[in-house]
Amino acid sequence: MSTTRSGEMVSSQIGKLGIIDNIQNSNFSLPTGQCFNIKNDGLQSIKLQVQLAGMADGEFIETTFDVGWNPEIVKVVKQTSLTNLVIKWGY
Repeated sequence: MSTTRSGEMVSSQIGKLGIIDNIQNSNFSLPTGQCFNIKNDGLQSIKLQVQLAGMADGEFIETTFDVGWNPEIVKVVKQTSLTNLVIKWGY
């Protein structure tokens, strides 16, 4: 394990993985508050609003998530009207 410049724990290997679901109805975060990376298992890039690990609660930015694993360390994914998303969390 290592840390980012802002002090967040990161690993270059994913040891836990799960599905980001119900995102059309509510924001997504892990119950433990653990930060995570996003894997886009879809066929094209998608834009999501997220709260990065070092951001204040309630603050979001929009960013593009390419197919595959993405480098952003995310705390919350904001609810979206996008459908047919195939996205996973991992850390």
